[in-house]
Formats: sequence, structure tokens, C-alpha cells
Amino acid sequence: MRLYATPLSHYSRKVRLLLDHYRLEYELLSPGDVSGSDASRFGNNPVMKVPVLEDGGTWLVESDHIAQYVVRKVDPLDRYRVLASDPETLNLRAVMNAIMQEEVKLILAARTGIDTAAFPFFRKARLAIENGLDWLEARAERFDAASPGYAEFHLVSLVDHLDHHGLLPREHSRLREIVGRVSASETVAQSSPRRSLERQQRQSPFE
Repeated sequence: MRLYATPLSHYSRKVRLLLDHYRLEYELLSPGDVSGSDASRFGNNPVMKVPVLEDGGTWLVESDHIAQYVVRKVDPLDRYRVLASDPETLNLRAVMNAIMQEEVKLILAARTGIDTAAFPFFRKARLAIENGLDWLEARAERFDAASPGYAEFHLVSLVDHLDHHGLLPREHSRLREIVGRVSASETVAQSSPRRSLERQQRQSPFE
């Protein structure tokens, strides 16, 4: 099993957390410069994004699709609630994914030297992040820090990434508490942004 992923990708991390909790062996491959335009570096994903999973003859893009494939293959009981389809869970995931998308807009714009505070497009992206976090904070009881599953892996990946890039307000204490409790697990902590960067500096297994 091979997973194309950048060390800091929040989309990739939620898949990595699932694989790590199942104790599955997989090879991590990084495309390197994410601004590159060689699709082969992204596991032949034509839109040049991660994660991408290769598992024998199976090739999959998009984090939630990969997670669903993995659980159907190795865990018919779905212990981490990946296949949950109730409206509340679907809405939680949709809002978290949307926040991630808006964050990526801001990060990539800033890397190219754009003043994101100067344009309505990016101001709306910041507002979407704030509104989305407020919405999740008001529904924090829907997360289960005592028995974390895919929704909690998703939340940890989101909040840690926002925090790493300085885009997480100091409030949202309920979300922070959940993330802190879930991150107390070494299985979760080992893929944190800080640990991932430390590995990268020590010439990590990412190629």
C-alpha cells in the first residue's frame, strides 16, 4: 500500500490516522514541491493533489473515498465510524472539509505574496473558517474524544493544521479540549505538524 501525501497535509493526515489505527503497513511518498505540475509526483492524480492511495491494482484519490475503501477492505464492523451516513455526521464532515478548502486558499495565496486582507474573495475565506469553527464549537458534543473515530481524526487534522498556520482563533475551547484529549494518544501525536516537520528535518521516510 502506498500513500502519496505531504508531511503537513490535513487531508492526508486524516487518512494516515485511520491507517495508523488499523496498524496497516504503507509507504509514504511525498510529491515534494506542491506547486509542481508533474502529475506523476502526485501519484498520477490529474489534478495534482494529495492524498492518493495505491493498493495493488486499486488507485484512489480524495481522502474520504480512500478512508471508505480502507474500512470496507479491512474492517467490516467499521469500528471508527467511517461509513456513518446520518445527516449530522455528514454535515460535520462537510463543514470540516469546507474549512480545509478555505484554509488552503489562504495559505497558497500568502505563499505567492498576495495580501489576503486586501481582497473580498480571501476575506470571505477567513469568514467561512470562523463561521465554520463557530458552528462546530456549538456542536462539540457530537464528537467523542473518549472513543475517537474518523470524525475525531478529521477534527484533529483540521485544528492542528489551522493552529500550525496561525489561522485558529484562541477561542473554540471545546474543540481544543477534544483535540487535546484525542492527541494524547501516541498514534495520533506521531503525525502532528510538529512531529512531521521534525522527521522531515531528519530526512524522514517521505521521498
